[in-house]
Amino acid sequence: MFGYIKVDKANLLGKEFEAYKGIYCSLCKQLGKDYSILARFILSYDCTFYAMLALDLAPDPPCYRQGRCRFDPLKKCNYAQSETEALPLAAALSVVSAYYKLMDNLHDSPWYKRIAYRLVQPFFARWRKKAAKKYAEIDASVKKMTENQWRAEDAPDCVLDRAAEPTAVMLSEMCALLTEYIPLRNGLEKDRTKRILSATGYFIGRWIYLVDAADDYEKDQKHHNFNPFLLPSSQTDDLPAYIEASLNHALSEALLSYSLSEAGRYDSIIQNVLRISCVNIQNNIISQFHPNTEDSER
Repeated sequence: MFGYIKVDKANLLGKEFEAYKGIYCSLCKQLGKDYSILARFILSYDCTFYAMLALDLAPDPPCYRQGRCRFDPLKKCNYAQSETEALPLAAALSVVSAYYKLMDNLHDSPWYKRIAYRLVQPFFARWRKKAAKKYAEIDASVKKMTENQWRAEDAPDCVLDRAAEPTAVMLSEMCALLTEYIPLRNGLEKDRTKRILSATGYFIGRWIYLVDAADDYEKDQKHHNFNPFLLPSSQTDDLPAYIEASLNHALSEALLSYSLSEAGRYDSIIQNVLRISCVNIQNNIISQFHPNTEDSER
């Protein structure tokens, strides 16, 4: 994952941030329990958000209990304990995504970087194999995304929509999968919830891909790497406006889809992520495309 789907702490209540942090720490603990202590280093905000979506669907809230941090024994953490598959699912998505991201890096990187990736590949492969044995759907979806991404980027007629589609489809499938593993709280109808989650995941996935592309624009341009905003079909007189419009469309559709769902226990945190944090992140990235006013005046 990319790490863009995170909370804006300044606009959360203290109890909301503690609840979110409890899920974050619990996912770290789950990664260590299910895979290894080294797997904790791939902990991401994106998969924490995925775990929170899952816990938001469940009939019973998680029980928060205090314990020692696995990395800093002097620090105490509030761990979210749940009887559902929410945390194991998020942990599996974490390791599977990390493995195929590594494969993507091996596919695209120069030889000297591939040496380091080869050294850690056996660890990632072992984690992915274990996750795939329990959650074959996750492995199949992320693998398909990676292969489709390579095909899209290698196609001579590739356009922005085609490049963003694999990530969008994968996250759509992952969000819809939650209804197959998580028992739903009262008031939630399975088919309707699945459709809402699928649509929400699709546009969040599209936004993640595009905001990452915008963030990497200068680096990709310098090193002649693939970037959807460098494609001939994306060239306009006002590139920042085009990028902003593309991101706003994906994010607004994600919000519109999510608004169709019944508000749950983590609704205010999810709203914080989509309405505040994601907007701030994309605005900061887009601002890099504008020349510094003071420097231009000088």
